[in-house]
Amino acid sequence: MARVPEFVVNVKLAEILDGDLGVDARAERVTGGRRPDIRCYFRGLVVGIEASYSRSDAERDAAARVEQELVDVALALWIKESFGDLPEGRLREAVRGSRFDVKVFVPRDLGGTLLPYLQEGARVRAEATTGWLRDVDLPTLKTIIEHTADFLAEERETQGLIGEVKRRIEDFAASLAALDVKGTVRRRIYEILYQLYGLSIASPQDPDIVFGQAALSILLSSTLYENVRGAYPELQPLTAYTRKYGHIEGLRRALEDLLKVDYRAAVETTLEILGALPREAERRVASLVDLAARIAGKRILLKRDFAGRVYHEITGDMALRKGFATFYTEVPAAYLLASLAAESVLGLDDRSITGLEAGEARRIIERIGRVKVGDLACGSGTLLTASYSVFYRIAASLKYYYGLEDVDLESLGRRLIEEGIYGVDALKYASQITAINLALIGPGAIARENVYTIYLGYLHDTKQAWLGSLELLNEPRSVGGLLAWIEGGLRGAVERASLEGFKEATELPERFDLVIMNPPFTRATGRSEQFRGERGLFGFIAGEDTRAKLLKAYNRVRDRVRGELRQIAEDLGPSLPGVFRDIIAGRLGELRQLLDIGQAGEGLLFLYLAYRYVGVGGVIAFVLPRGLLAGSTWFLARTLLASRFHVKYVIVSSDAERGYNFSERASLSETLIVARRVEKHSSDNETVFVNLLRKPSTALEALMLAEELKRASRGLRVNEWRVVEVGGSSALVLKVSRRQLLENIDNWNRFVAVPDPELVRLFSNGLLENGVIELRG
Repeated sequence: MARVPEFVVNVKLAEILDGDLGVDARAERVTGGRRPDIRCYFRGLVVGIEASYSRSDAERDAAARVEQELVDVALALWIKESFGDLPEGRLREAVRGSRFDVKVFVPRDLGGTLLPYLQEGARVRAEATTGWLRDVDLPTLKTIIEHTADFLAEERETQGLIGEVKRRIEDFAASLAALDVKGTVRRRIYEILYQLYGLSIASPQDPDIVFGQAALSILLSSTLYENVRGAYPELQPLTAYTRKYGHIEGLRRALEDLLKVDYRAAVETTLEILGALPREAERRVASLVDLAARIAGKRILLKRDFAGRVYHEITGDMALRKGFATFYTEVPAAYLLASLAAESVLGLDDRSITGLEAGEARRIIERIGRVKVGDLACGSGTLLTASYSVFYRIAASLKYYYGLEDVDLESLGRRLIEEGIYGVDALKYASQITAINLALIGPGAIARENVYTIYLGYLHDTKQAWLGSLELLNEPRSVGGLLAWIEGGLRGAVERASLEGFKEATELPERFDLVIMNPPFTRATGRSEQFRGERGLFGFIAGEDTRAKLLKAYNRVRDRVRGELRQIAEDLGPSLPGVFRDIIAGRLGELRQLLDIGQAGEGLLFLYLAYRYVGVGGVIAFVLPRGLLAGSTWFLARTLLASRFHVKYVIVSSDAERGYNFSERASLSETLIVARRVEKHSSDNETVFVNLLRKPSTALEALMLAEELKRASRGLRVNEWRVVEVGGSSALVLKVSRRQLLENIDNWNRFVAVPDPELVRLFSNGLLENGVIELRG
């Protein structure tokens, strides 16, 4: 059958990318030239697309365009359909609905080696940064083009900039320490950061922590200002303020003007810090503001959560991060988790996005505009920014496929951040970074955000202990008042701790559609030298008396939750094998540790908190220790999940090179969980267990892996398994029934214990189906 010439397909591809998807794309309309088939212009980069019916030709031509330095990045695009002899109108629709295989090539600088001379004066060599990405539709091709800067921004460049941030912060801290002979400034900033919130994380005499975090607050608020000011004509460049008033006063005035717009959570702490600095700190503040202006100019880095990277790398050196037992979720893991969770929320996990009716597609976009997403231990906001990006991407794809030209994606994205995304943390410093990250990733000017700090500490005057986000597990009537009190300003309002008169001021939704979290993991026991001999839950709090009072309040909450979890386990009991019914009923005393949750720590309490705040039909998505799957003190967590949720995905890593964790620098093995809250279970509920043989290394790869996992799970029957590959990542996927999940509730790790396909075959075909494994010699 005759096939449409390649250059004709290229023209159609460029027309669709440009007209339907908003990519500046231009096709080469002659053949035989040394020019890319399609040129795309994106954020100052030239992205070439070499399309061919021959995969090897597409690869060869893409590499050649990079080495000829005609493009910054080249995409090899394999056209897998011939299209036949179609009229123009039908050809456009056929191309529009097609899928292609894509491979990304970037230049590698050969300077400083002998290779340029050996290769006839070549200065660069093309390097493939992905494997073949299979079955890519055109909205995903747009996503690949938008992520090309990720492939060019090498990690060493990012680390180099972070290194400069560290040096300037160290200089700031050392200079302030030398100026502050009597410690007056130190104590004032300490009070701003911690003491007025009841915390005693570090000594006021520790300049590295106190002045270091003050410097980071100044740097990131300055970066935010420069990044968003273009959306507000009344805001001038920082240089206009600093030339007129100096750097301390100029930055203060600039942030006060920004505060008139909003961004309160992002800049309020910095304003107080500036008010505490002596005039002699002018030069060091100038150094931070100048660096912030340079960082703000690197918008690609900011979109990649650079602010979060800086926050975690800097504070990780200050012993604060481990004190709160929080870790920074790896960006690919965040996008993998958010993608699977978002599609579960929207009912798209069991079907293709292209198989809907136009009216249904519009209703899903409207649903995205109303969705409520919460992270109740938000840290730097990585999971929230990933969730925003995924929901926005789904809406953009639906608009494209169903021709919904009246859908305003920018307004939708703004509404999602202003009305749909909620972050809560126990540390206002972390909440500030979340607010900054959401503002940086959002479309245009954001009028408001929903990022809160819930007090963690002990007020000696009123004899009240507050447990941060876990305070939400206490009486529901106190929730609104607590948030109103915190956001109304804790300073000068400590006497309002009783919350009287604030009962109606609820700020959090009663129910979320998605609760996504990487919560603290620490247990309430154990200490170490890392905090002058202190560790464990609240180990960062210096005062032993204060810590004891917080632990007492924590234990009350934990004991109540344990009782409620035991009741949920009793409700599930009739569905479980006899031995587990006996355990739950307390008839097997030697196994009573399965009914305790003491060693599971805060992570289990946050899981229960998510259960309390997610609505029926809503989804929870968690990063938790892998002990969740088999640990004895996580038994009640598994009964909670099996009783109140349809567990959709369980993901672990067996990637020895990239790690068994999903959090930056975490040394423990972790798991990702996606589960939908249900009122009653169906016998055909199934769970997909995923063992990552090779973790995704980029957000793009994670998004595409999520799509492959969903596609694979739709095609699998119970006890069937499959290996899926996307770019450089791969995974073993196994589907099990609800009955099998209940029968193995003591140890779900059995389903992902080994990463070997042959052993998985023996396990699934033998043990799961027949109760035996047959070995053939």
